[in-house]
Amino acid sequence: MLNPEQRQLFHKFIILEMAVQSLQRDFSVIENLKMSKVYLPILEKLLKDISQDYYNTKRLLANQKVRLVKWEKKDEYFTDIQVAMREMMWSCAMPIKQ
Repeated sequence: MLNPEQRQLFHKFIILEMAVQSLQRDFSVIENLKMSKVYLPILEKLLKDISQDYYNTKRLLANQKVRLVKWEKKDEYFTDIQVAMREMMWSCAMPIKQ
């Protein structure tokens, strides 16, 4: 199992992944706004910063041999996440709304 430090890092990784996905979806919507010239540079910088944090966190997890195997939405409120660490693999249901 993950130790508390790895669990915290993995949680940060999941939150960052969800943030990147959300911002990428929002980007296409904001492009169609009249005020897109104001919002697009802000959104681009935010997406770049969050993506950098995401890849740094992913790299730290990879150094500890922890990886996300599968991300499956179970219902409206829970997501099943499969995590692999070295030779072991396990699943956990997390209360994450996608």
